[in-house]
Amino acid sequence: MGVHGGQHVVFDFDGALELARRLWGLADGVDTFRGKRDTAATTALRHWQGRYATEFRSSVTTEQGSDAHLSTAMRDDARTLAALWSQAMAEEAKVRYADHVTEKKQHRGFFHRVEDAVFGSDEDYGPEPGPFAVPQPPAFAATGSLPVYD
Repeated sequence: MGVHGGQHVVFDFDGALELARRLWGLADGVDTFRGKRDTAATTALRHWQGRYATEFRSSVTTEQGSDAHLSTAMRDDARTLAALWSQAMAEEAKVRYADHVTEKKQHRGFFHRVEDAVFGSDEDYGPEPGPFAVPQPPAFAATGSLPVYD
């Protein structure tokens, strides 16, 4: 068992973005459905009077608030998934880079290791991975890919 940069990240990268897309689409559906229900309720209440009209109006108002809350919550969850994807990608990229550097160092000869200890390493391990931008709605497309080292 070799030394490595830490635990690899256990995260369903593709699944998280797919779920974010689906949540966003469901929120759009809730908003569309709410618009149709609002139109139907307005039509129904146009000439409706009395106790049952008041009860219906109250129910419609409650439903509108619930629908708005639901679609907002789904969009918030989709954005949270995208942010978690970005964080997990960055962490996994760092672990892979650390593994890559450790592997290269372990395969250097004895004299190179002594030289590294005395003078510092002049080995180029490649650029360290940078941050990953948070995927944006509604497509939530991946903003990068994990590095692969030989």
